[in-house]
Amino acid sequence: MNIQEQLQQDLKTAMRGGEKLRVEVIRGALAALKNAQIALVGAAYDKALAAAPKVVDADGQTVVPEITLDRTTPLSENVMQETLAKEVKRRRDAAELYHKGGRADLATQEQDEAAILESYLPRQLSADELRPLMETAIKELGASSIADMGKVMPALMQQFKGRADGRVISQLTREILSQGN
Repeated sequence: MNIQEQLQQDLKTAMRGGEKLRVEVIRGALAALKNAQIALVGAAYDKALAAAPKVVDADGQTVVPEITLDRTTPLSENVMQETLAKEVKRRRDAAELYHKGGRADLATQEQDEAAILESYLPRQLSADELRPLMETAIKELGASSIADMGKVMPALMQQFKGRADGRVISQLTREILSQGN
């Protein structure tokens, strides 16, 4: 069962159980997935339109070719995970801003929403679990000082994509490189 199917099933359960916050969060997540699917179809249309031959009619007007696309193309599991991860990040950022603004009640609500969404994502590595993996990866990349940060960050972000938060990766990279590895 993929993420979207699990969300649909959990939505029904939450509605039956009267869990208002969970229902609201799951509906938002399903809407985000639908928007991602629409964006995917739009990108495919734009690509097909750019590749289509340009046809000019007798009046000198450019005729838009007929392009048929499957609008029901399902999202891949990775795209669904990325979409939900963006939703989690958006809520974490909002919670941080609410804390700074002195609105602990709203910050707590955003954190609760993020926790619900995180339950649909693979478990993130903690800093302690990530450190040895990153030290090994940094050694393999040949980085030895903080000056190499720009060189190693793209490779580390790609390697740990979906398994760790970007802020944690950046912070640990900075610590490891500043120690001289």
